[in-house]
Amino acid sequence: MRPAATTNPWFPTRQPNPNARLRVFCFPFAGGGASVYNGWGASLPAGVELVSVQLPGRERRIMEPPFRQLPALLDALEPALAPLLDKPFVFFGYSMGTRIALALAQRWQARGAPLPVGMVMAAAGPPHRPRASRDELNDAAFIELLRKYEGTPPEVFAHKELLEMVLPVLRADFSLADSVLPSLPVRCPISAFGSDGDAHVTLEELERWSELTTGGFRSHHFPGTHFFLRTAREQLLAALRGELVRWCPEVGP
Repeated sequence: MRPAATTNPWFPTRQPNPNARLRVFCFPFAGGGASVYNGWGASLPAGVELVSVQLPGRERRIMEPPFRQLPALLDALEPALAPLLDKPFVFFGYSMGTRIALALAQRWQARGAPLPVGMVMAAAGPPHRPRASRDELNDAAFIELLRKYEGTPPEVFAHKELLEMVLPVLRADFSLADSVLPSLPVRCPISAFGSDGDAHVTLEELERWSELTTGGFRSHHFPGTHFFLRTAREQLLAALRGELVRWCPEVGP
């Protein structure tokens, strides 16, 4: 029997696996919480421990203010991650989460600290190319942008009070997502996951993740739109499983 789930607020759904040979840290998209990755662990090799990262401002941490700047977020997150880096690990970032994953890897590489054995960057273009910030959008324009992403449940838009409650978190997350990072390649391999129907990230942009690694690059394309992690879940998990086994064969099939 596995030990009970940790009570660390950063990893509220973690189920410690003492037999794990590899940990996979999953970072969410804007507005998403740790529950986004519920059930994923059962689809991965037995030697993998899935660790979903819960950022402040959502789900069980809804009363905490969200972070708007990556450096402050990393400063707060690193002490929580430190005890879990005693085994090989992988980063999985989805959309906004790719910024957190890459920023950590770049920071640790600069320090000479251990790096992930691989990183999966999904539903995002690389963050070393400047892009227009969404900070200046008024609420009406920002809400219209959220509708275009098709990731916010319709009931949120239908209830004014609920929308007003989640807007500050979403705005903070979009600030993180708009972060421009140095064009500093990391030594760990990167696999980019994208969708041929994503109106926000072209397949050409996806391929530019190759510019940010000296450790090897692959890309995988899935059917669907920006949130293909919902509509192509099984295909995505099969591809992720393949990458984990490739990077760390000890996890088993």
